[in-house]
Amino acid sequence: MSTCAERILANPMPIRLRALRFLDRRFNFLPYQAKLNYNIIERPHYGHCLLQAALLAKKLGHSWFSAIEFGVAGGNGLMALEAHAEYVKRETGVNVAIYGFDTGNGMPPPLDYRDLPYLWQSDDFRMDLEKLKKRLTCAKLILGPVGETVAEFCHSEMPPPIGFIAFDLDYYSSTAAAFQIFEQESVYLLPRVVCYFDDMVGDVDWAYNEFTGELLAIKEFNETHNDTKLAPVQGLRFGQKLPQLWHEQIFVAHLFKHADYCRPISALTQLPLAAE
Repeated sequence: MSTCAERILANPMPIRLRALRFLDRRFNFLPYQAKLNYNIIERPHYGHCLLQAALLAKKLGHSWFSAIEFGVAGGNGLMALEAHAEYVKRETGVNVAIYGFDTGNGMPPPLDYRDLPYLWQSDDFRMDLEKLKKRLTCAKLILGPVGETVAEFCHSEMPPPIGFIAFDLDYYSSTAAAFQIFEQESVYLLPRVVCYFDDMVGDVDWAYNEFTGELLAIKEFNETHNDTKLAPVQGLRFGQKLPQLWHEQIFVAHLFKHADYCRPISALTQLPLAAE
């Protein structure tokens, strides 16, 4: 079977949507929300999360917020994040500061079975740093062991409040270390931070489970933090035009003690009785 045929069978999109995707990628005429709804743009999950974070930031009176990608690897995700940030700025008027965390030298050695060594090993996903720097337009790279760089990030960078985080560190140990970001002063975080977890759904050979990897890191974080919880977004796929696997990978970090957590953001205030 040809590679093209395999792609078509793996993504059974109706012909009319394939035609729409082709035309929009050539002429760029669809509204941004339509691009996201129909998966016409690269990494629509990044765009969806970034847009929701921007809308929350705007409701809370912020003109800027930060987006983070933990695990940059070659850099395709970070470049996609930059592209989505431009769309989001045009849609909402809110600016996005983008940061990418990575060792710069590939993955460190797995510590034990919890890091899923049957899937990943040391030096996987190495970065061509100089090549990536030339391609990036605004994102800033934060290089080094995540357990060290996260601890100093807010104090050294003084970023706008963080509204979106993509976790793609693969390992349990690295993901758990990255969760230090939620322990920073509340001024550096929105009260609810949209999160995407890359490595938590797959087939039998991947065998993701709550005893290893990102799912274990999430479980342990929730068990050890009373005032901050990571929770999946319930029913997300039912509100989308084309249900996708990534709808199961979107979480929100709830910072219950944040000064703005209980601040009203909904425009729905009354439901008058319908006329007879």
